[in-house]
Amino acid sequence: MKTNRDNPSHWSRHEWDLINVTEIFKHKPAILKKAESYLEDLRSALADELKANPKPYPPDTDLTKGQIARGENHKGFPFLSLDIPQKFSKTEFFTYRTLFWWGHYLGFSLILKGPDLDAYSSRLKKYKKDTACENVYLSQCASPWEWEFTGKQFLKVSELSENKIQEVADCFQYLKLIKIYPLSDKSFLELDWTQAGVQSFRDLIYLTLE
Repeated sequence: MKTNRDNPSHWSRHEWDLINVTEIFKHKPAILKKAESYLEDLRSALADELKANPKPYPPDTDLTKGQIARGENHKGFPFLSLDIPQKFSKTEFFTYRTLFWWGHYLGFSLILKGPDLDAYSSRLKKYKKDTACENVYLSQCASPWEWEFTGKQFLKVSELSENKIQEVADCFQYLKLIKIYPLSDKSFLELDWTQAGVQSFRDLIYLTLE
């Protein structure tokens, strides 16, 4: 008779330890609900910001409602996202996305694609040394929906040449700028999501939109 000991895939000690951990599952619903409430506060604050400081956003951009989405498995981890302002079409993206990715970070990103891409990249090249660009990273991923933060996939804008910025825009036909707040950083405990989110929005819009 075959037993688990005869099976090369029997439980390892590490696996056994993990399947006896229950704490995370007990608290996960409350944690995600709390994160969602922070995103609701940010959504309201961004709607106020957009109303008080109008800009030449692309036609049909949602500036008032926004959308909060929840997922259980982005590369194995739960996440929450908020899009406001937002516009998605086959040819144009204009969205400010806040992403809470369990075990990774809270990120504030501006994703731009469409007929005004050259104008966005030109302004970014002009202001890449501005203080608003501090700790802002540029994606050079094939897809704007890649969020794994590595030194190869996300480059610090202030350290890039104008030619490199233009090369990224030309190659991938979109721009994605992001500010990252790692969950592992102790300062995250005191982070005001609304304040950080609104200020990041102001900075990223300043760097790309006249």
